[in-house]
Amino acid sequence: MEFLVLLGPPGSGKGTLSRRLQEENRFIPVSTGEEIRKQMADPQSEVGRASAPYMDRGDYIPDDLALSLFYTILEPMDTESRVVLDGFPRTVPQAIALAPWLEAKGHRLIGCVFLNLPVEVAVKRMEARLVCPDCRRTYPTVAGHPVGSECDACGGILIQREDDDPVRMKQRLRRHEEMTNPLREWFEDRKQLLEVDASAGTEDLRKGIVKHFNL
Repeated sequence: MEFLVLLGPPGSGKGTLSRRLQEENRFIPVSTGEEIRKQMADPQSEVGRASAPYMDRGDYIPDDLALSLFYTILEPMDTESRVVLDGFPRTVPQAIALAPWLEAKGHRLIGCVFLNLPVEVAVKRMEARLVCPDCRRTYPTVAGHPVGSECDACGGILIQREDDDPVRMKQRLRRHEEMTNPLREWFEDRKQLLEVDASAGTEDLRKGIVKHFNL
């Protein structure tokens, strides 16, 4: 397998970019946040029960839970797959733990893309966005999708994410910056980081990433 890591604050467009990479470059998108919410909806999931207290207060799950979730998701995948990771690794300890796993499995890390977006812009995007609870596709309300309208992809009814309220948003952005800065440096030290302007169009971002990493 080959892995491309996406980093960036909430609202920077990681999910939208992941879908474009899936559509145009055959990547399999894996969002840690979406997978956690799936686990939380399953009353039999130990990962879901353990993650709930952190998610309920707008915090990120600890490293051991993140690693457990990641291995559970990736183990059954085809070894020839290309995977774009949104939300993992999120900390330096997670990245350090990932390295020997990749080596042991014969997998390759393509690199890491950091979507740079000012905090005030991220907040405005999160305040405006809606999500489909069925397929998890996100929509900016400025695109003409009000609350209660149908998802273009599956027909689900669009809602606002619970963790997109103002208090949780500010906490997530503050926590994200604390965690991400050391991780950005970790990838940069290894010549694996590409930093891009997240305010650019999704297709321009995709083309730039494809060219930089020769995908």
